[in-house]
Formats: sequence, structure tokens, C-alpha cells
Amino acid sequence: MKISSFYFSIILLCIVLCTSCEKHGFTVNGEFQNANYLMAVLEEVNPYEIIPLDTVLLINGKLKHKVNAIEKSFYRLRFADTVTITFIAGDKDNIFLEGDLSDIKNTQKVKGNEESVLFLEVNKKIHEMYMITDSLSKIFVQYKDSEQFDSIRIELDSCYCRNFRYYKSYLQDFILQHPNKLASISAFHQKIGHRAFFNRYEDRELAEKLAQELSIAYPENKHFIAFKERLEYE
Repeated sequence: MKISSFYFSIILLCIVLCTSCEKHGFTVNGEFQNANYLMAVLEEVNPYEIIPLDTVLLINGKLKHKVNAIEKSFYRLRFADTVTITFIAGDKDNIFLEGDLSDIKNTQKVKGNEESVLFLEVNKKIHEMYMITDSLSKIFVQYKDSEQFDSIRIELDSCYCRNFRYYKSYLQDFILQHPNKLASISAFHQKIGHRAFFNRYEDRELAEKLAQELSIAYPENKHFIAFKERLEYE
């Protein structure tokens, strides 16, 4: 009986030791078309700086990498200065990314957690606004020396304002629907050029609602803490 108890204790100890030795972190997997790159740089996008973490090898357009991190945060795979994929991940997440690297903004897909899916939704919506703004700018340049410029400029300004209000309304609804998500911090800080959709004075109620919900979901998270600091001091 004593021998059986001894072996049982040994087995139990081994189980505890194995469990305690498990590495924390998440896995990121990727499968890309037109992957004319040998590697990508994995970076963590912190509130005030971007930190390179590792170099990830691509083989036949595929990659797999383990990141030893517990806290949920924003991460970015950078293939080139203008070819990047940003996602949100934390402990135990298994992220899968895919898309055509020759047109990643329009083809990117993500699976693995709700935060990354929501974050991509926001980015795709704001990319729409960027495309509209770019088109309006090209028309502005095209007609700036024409006789019809004054009337065209008025119409362009009107079109820009309508779209700005539409996308601001979208972002506001998104934040109200997901006030306890890190993706909503990104939504609150979105800009078109130098013009922000929200600020802490005019949109104080929305910002405080977001801060209150995040304080419950992510009380110690650095992205929430930075958001709260900006809300209080900027």
C-alpha cells in the first residue's frame, strides 16, 4: 500500500512539473499568395513604440511561429515597408492569416480569435474611406485649373463630409457594440490623414464608456492603460 502511494505521488509530481513547464504564448500561421519574400519581421505594436521580436521564415508562401507572450496585444508581420499584416493575439491563441501579398489590404483574412476578426473588420472599413478620399483628391487635382473648379470643389467637399460622417457613425456603432475589445481602442483612434474621427473632448461619453468596459475586461493590459492615460492627460 505504501509502495502504491509512493508511485502515485511520483506520478502526480511529474504531472504537476510538466504542467508548470508548459510554455505560454500563441502560435501564428500564415499561407500567402504572391509571397515573393523569404522572410517577414514579427513586431509587437505597443502603445508608444513598435518592437521587433523575431524574423519568421517563409517556405512556399507558408509560415508558422510560436510567440512566448501572455498578455493580449497588437502584433504585425512586416514583409516590406508597405506590406504588413496586423493582428491581435495573446496566450493560447492560434492565429491563421492568409491573403495575396500583392494586394494584402483587399485580400487579408484572419482566424483564431474574435479580437483579430473585429480588428480586421475596422481596418477594411477605414481602407474604404481612404480609397474614397484618394479618389476625391485625384479629381481635385484634375480640375483645379478648370473653369468649373469652384462648383466641383463644393461638390467634392460635400462628398467628403458625407463620407466622413458615415464612417464616423460606423466606428461609433462598432465601439458601442464591442466596448470591451482592444479592437475598439483602434477604432477610437482612427484617422483620415491628420483628421481624427474622435477626440476626448467632443466624444467624452463614448471614450469613458469604452474605458469603463475595458477596465473590466483588461484591467492590467498596457493598451488599456495607455488609452486611459491619453484620455486623462492629453
